[in-house]
Amino acid sequence: MPVNSVTGIGSEWFLSGLATLQDREIATQQELSSGYRVRSAADAPSQVSELVELSSSLSTYQNWNTNLGSVQAEAQTADQAIGTATSLLQQAATLGSQGANSTATASSRQELAAQVQSIQQQLIQVANTKAGGRYIFAGDQDQTVPYQADSASVTGVDQLVSGTSTRTIVNPAGESVYVGLTAQQIFGPVDSSGNPSATNAFAALQSLATALSANDQAGITNAMSLLTTASDWVNQQQAYYGNAEQRIVAELTTAGNQLTTLQTEVGSIRDADVVQAATDLSQEKIADSAAYGAEAEISQTRNLFSYLA
Repeated sequence: MPVNSVTGIGSEWFLSGLATLQDREIATQQELSSGYRVRSAADAPSQVSELVELSSSLSTYQNWNTNLGSVQAEAQTADQAIGTATSLLQQAATLGSQGANSTATASSRQELAAQVQSIQQQLIQVANTKAGGRYIFAGDQDQTVPYQADSASVTGVDQLVSGTSTRTIVNPAGESVYVGLTAQQIFGPVDSSGNPSATNAFAALQSLATALSANDQAGITNAMSLLTTASDWVNQQQAYYGNAEQRIVAELTTAGNQLTTLQTEVGSIRDADVVQAATDLSQEKIADSAAYGAEAEISQTRNLFSYLA
């Protein structure tokens, strides 16, 4: 009887150890197949808090990197659009110079006026530039076209949006990175009374077209001065977007570096060491086989003891 009792205790010990070994083997196999050393809180209780925090930061910078890509595309589109506007205003200035010439006739000025009006229409299209499903110069009302033509207006256009923009792109540190300008700010500034300012490109073009059509040389000269002021203003707004693009590129670089750092830190905790795991699995399989071999020998001895008892 004493022999049977000892043998029973040995069997329980053996089975318990074997189960632990097999559990370890299964865990190593899962580690290799998933590529992760830590798959749940139970795998590394002491590192869970750090891993959660790192994963949250990683998600934040991944979203920020994606958003920056969209903002960069918008800023580039805006930059290109304003470049087109600058070119249009230069063309209008050339037409105005021809009309201001004392040799120009009423008929030729009428033709020049028609060309300036065409430029006005093209400038409206620029102001209504759309990208990513948004009118990028419409400010807070980015689903509404900012301007439409109106020959009866002093500016030749009607503004269809409020002209305000409160959409600010902020980085994870809480710093403002990008604020888009509105069409009113760029092409149609007004004073506190709502009247066109000296930098209003629409008003300058309308004044030039009106003076040319009326064969008014003095009016043409005055409109040319307004056009120069407006053109300089539009150039300044393009410079704003140039600076914004540089800031976005810098932010993309920072975000990329931060992503690399965070991914490395997360990986150091979560990811499996494939070489080590493969080695461990091989050793565990050997130990498993050895345990079964030892159990076979123990079983023979147990049977002998039982027989003798």
